[in-house]
Amino acid sequence: HSPGVQPADLEEVVKKGVKTVVIGRGMSEALQVPASTVDYLKKNGIDVVVLQTEKAVAEYNALAAQGVKVGGVFHSTC
Repeated sequence: HSPGVQPADLEEVVKKGVKTVVIGRGMSEALQVPASTVDYLKKNGIDVVVLQTEKAVAEYNALAAQGVKVGGVFHSTC
């Protein structure tokens, strides 16, 4: 859970050319998302949304339904 989601964890998603990345922090939001990870995405021109996992899944689905090129990383526990 710490140090959490790192820029290296998102390289494959970034290479896919997504416009938005949704990160789910777990059911109790135990997974950390450091500022360096958010900065990495923003420097690559990608919007980032960090939410509790159930909310993150709903946000991902809503964005995908709108036709947004979206990627997601979801921590399913904790």
